[in-house]
Amino acid sequence: MALIATTTHDPVALPEVLTQIEQQVLAEPGLTPRSRRALQKVANSGDLILLWSEGNLAGWGVRERLAPGVKEVGLMFVKPEFRSAVAFAELARELTNDRSTLVMASYDPALIRYVVAKLGFRKATLGQVALRSWGGFIAKRLSKTARTAVRRHTSTAKPLFAIRGKR
Repeated sequence: MALIATTTHDPVALPEVLTQIEQQVLAEPGLTPRSRRALQKVANSGDLILLWSEGNLAGWGVRERLAPGVKEVGLMFVKPEFRSAVAFAELARELTNDRSTLVMASYDPALIRYVVAKLGFRKATLGQVALRSWGGFIAKRLSKTARTAVRRHTSTAKPLFAIRGKR
């Protein structure tokens, strides 16, 4: 099974891909929902990364602008039938293939360990992420939907953070 992560999208197929992402995100309690508008915006900016396996959508992730030169890596998901170390590594590699300062928040300690060990990130605190993003990280979480998702996530796990400097 050949896996390819890319920021290049077929404009005709993109609406269906965005629908698939929206539906899966709503079904996954560990993912924070994004509006169609937000997904379209990251796709238009080249920051929607899609993971493909022989023409099938296998996973995705986004880089969302928090401040000038600072983006957050998020919404990272590989469909269960495609999950493997190779799929995860390919998606993570392309998600971090950006010259901006990147921040990541996760409730999965293994993900934070991986980006620190393999992708040049360093562990960080919420305060460091908030400062580095000029408050954009916090501001992004002020909507009702985001607050609800954060409350749900933090009821079962502690958030962890990592930062990778500009390249």
